[in-house]
Amino acid sequence: MKYFSAIIFGFVLFFTITNPIFSQEANIQDDLTKMILNSNARTIFKLNGYWETTLDDGTSGSFYLPKVFYNCEKATFKKTIHIDKKLLPNSVWHLYFLGLNDEIEIYWNSQFIGKFVSDGAPLWVTIPKKLIVKEANEILLVVNPVQSIAYQIRRNYQYFRKIVTGISRDFFLVRTSPVWVNSFSYSFNFESLSKVDIKTRVNISSFEINTLLRSAPNLVSEQKLFFKLEQILRSKETNQIVAQSNPQIFNISSFRNIVLENSMTVVNPNLWDPENPFLYTLELRISYADSLLDNLIFDFGITKIETTSFKNGNSWLLNGKPFVLKAVDFIEDYDYYNSGKHIQKFEADIKNLKSLGANAVRFLFGSPNPIFLNLANRYGLLVLVDLPVYYVPSTLLKKSDLFIRFQTISENICRHLIQNPSLFAIGVGNGLETNSPDIKYYYSKLTQWIKQYGRLETYGSYLLGQKLDYFDNFDFVVINDNFRLARRLDLVFSFLKDYKEQVKKPLIFSFGTIIDPNNHKGYNNQMSVEYQAYYLLERFNIQNKIGLAGVLVWSYNDYFTENPLSKSAPIEPYTSFSGIQNNTQQRLAFNVLKALFNNEDVPIINPGLPESELRIDYIVAGIVALLIWGFMLNRSRRFREYTYRSAFRTYNFFADIRDKRIISEFQTATFGFVLALIIATFLSAVLNYYRTNEGFQLLTGAFIPNYFVREWLYKLAWNPLLAIVVFTIAACLKILLLALLLKIASFFVRSKIFFDDTFKMVIWALQPIILLLPVAVFINRILPISTILTYSFHIFFLIVILWCLQRLIKSIWIVFDVRPSKAFFWTILFLFVVALIYFSILEYSYNLIEYIVFYNKIIVLWNQF
Repeated sequence: MKYFSAIIFGFVLFFTITNPIFSQEANIQDDLTKMILNSNARTIFKLNGYWETTLDDGTSGSFYLPKVFYNCEKATFKKTIHIDKKLLPNSVWHLYFLGLNDEIEIYWNSQFIGKFVSDGAPLWVTIPKKLIVKEANEILLVVNPVQSIAYQIRRNYQYFRKIVTGISRDFFLVRTSPVWVNSFSYSFNFESLSKVDIKTRVNISSFEINTLLRSAPNLVSEQKLFFKLEQILRSKETNQIVAQSNPQIFNISSFRNIVLENSMTVVNPNLWDPENPFLYTLELRISYADSLLDNLIFDFGITKIETTSFKNGNSWLLNGKPFVLKAVDFIEDYDYYNSGKHIQKFEADIKNLKSLGANAVRFLFGSPNPIFLNLANRYGLLVLVDLPVYYVPSTLLKKSDLFIRFQTISENICRHLIQNPSLFAIGVGNGLETNSPDIKYYYSKLTQWIKQYGRLETYGSYLLGQKLDYFDNFDFVVINDNFRLARRLDLVFSFLKDYKEQVKKPLIFSFGTIIDPNNHKGYNNQMSVEYQAYYLLERFNIQNKIGLAGVLVWSYNDYFTENPLSKSAPIEPYTSFSGIQNNTQQRLAFNVLKALFNNEDVPIINPGLPESELRIDYIVAGIVALLIWGFMLNRSRRFREYTYRSAFRTYNFFADIRDKRIISEFQTATFGFVLALIIATFLSAVLNYYRTNEGFQLLTGAFIPNYFVREWLYKLAWNPLLAIVVFTIAACLKILLLALLLKIASFFVRSKIFFDDTFKMVIWALQPIILLLPVAVFINRILPISTILTYSFHIFFLIVILWCLQRLIKSIWIVFDVRPSKAFFWTILFLFVVALIYFSILEYSYNLIEYIVFYNKIIVLWNQF
């Protein structure tokens, strides 16, 4: 009896402790369902859970979804779900995804439904009639990353978010009646701020109406089935009816879509804005014979946004008050939010943004999570959405599959998210050409498509310094900062002022920078935490002085990138450290921006000491090369003679190699090492100087497609000593490779050429490399002096390379004993074929030529240096 009492007590204690936990989970689940699809008539099954998963690399097992996978090209998910047989009659079944990062193929009981594009936007898929829904159903989801051109335009934008594969957000199985509300949009017509007419458009879909005839035996045709649509606006606080549309009686045939338009008037409305996010609830009801078939209930806000002219320029009136946009960019971290308690994490982020003083966020690289939008409705935060159209050449954008893709994404955003009062605007393009007819056509068609859904504004983004020839279809324009002008505040001010006078619409300035979160050396160091804060302060003050309509700060959080980034290479090359905070800690830039947004005193920013422009690594390497070369010149009369004759009596020198006259292999090899060390020092110095340059990032991204090679190149740019060692070894190997190629080429001539002959030819042909030694040591002090010196440096480098090539070709026709024209022809032909093959691969895989021409047009590439 004593043990029995202890067991009973243990059970009571267990349920006492765990019941609140289960209740809390139930409450969270209930909140999630109401956030996504609040309905009394629909049955919603959350499909989150363990799914049988197979990846393209052979990995398989049971994984909890939602989950994303990195460096994976295909993921397959399979699960059997059970449905109560009581729910099967008179039902239509749908799959609802809050957003996928990819394209998805859906199979129901082994039958193919279709392939769909989400690209971050919500996706609603109705299971066709031909597919039988039974008690046990197998769902197979095949998720593929974007392919072809859609992938290329992502990959070619250096700052694009990491491309992942998988189910990135919550997803559901939804049961509706055969007649249901498919989508809803609305617009406002204000007579005054005290009276508003709400124009609504309700899209209603139907399935097999005949199933409803069984409940109406006196009717013999579905044509005599009439349904009623009601729209009821209630106060969210009191649940009292505020306005109600006239009931609409309608008839719909099976498998049809119809659009019903209506209106209702609200007198003395409470308006929604970021400072006072007053919400109503709007219910859409479809009934038949006084029986509820379908309904949707969602938060509804009434807002009046209009563009007007002020003394300082064009801006907005929000509910009759001047409105300045204070926004930050937001990039959703799937791993962070899918690790649990994502509602609470979104809520914490929004509270943090509100404490910052921000009144808006812009979602980059994809559509916002509907959960985030629902919370933004409650807390008062406007949301802008960028379509994934970043710096795309017009020759690619005009292709129909891309246009249809972006149209589909924008349609999914509008259909499933437009009811949120927080959703403010959609960006249809970032950094595109402005004088291209194809781009103008794209902008015109896509903005018209979005405008048909009612109240949303549209905008385009351009690079600072880019010529603006087209902005007619936009409600406002965003100007992205140009890293090339990081220290040229006078040019930044001039460009923005000119744009403001030209555009005559609200103008937003977008800016931000990547830093090293562990660097606290003061704002004189361009990679420091303090520099980020100082950078934001300077840019914000410029837009204040000009009187722009607002700012967009890049970005709220750090995020993973598809491409390695040169600026991030010292820590993690595949992370953009542009955030004013990470997931756990705020940076100095957060506090500075908070002071700017709230018109408070700005915290003192430590300037630190100026960065040293003279690297000891290059001085030491240069001295070592000079000592070795000087020692050989001083101690060996023969080597001095070799050096003199190679430089000034080139024909005689290479004729000696042809005639097998004695030239020391040891001295030649030592001289080759000196040349390799000079080349390595020079390359390391150049990489180190340009390591934070946007043009360097673009060029390496265009011409070196391999991520691994680029990652190590960026790391070497930040580690001069290691770079000198690696490049010295690489230069020595390249000399050996050139000698080997010349040895192979010698088989096609009559002369008997040995490997040691070609080895000497290559090394002594590269003798002009010696001229790069002083430049390599002092490059960090020379190039910043003036732009003329920078261009002179490039010209000088090109002359040295061409000189070396000319000497190598000359050595070939002398040693190989062939005509000079023949040597020049075959050498140039060989180089041309190799370059043609390489560029053809880049063009086929990454559209290199289109992007080079594109960047040249918008004046980004060549002016970066």
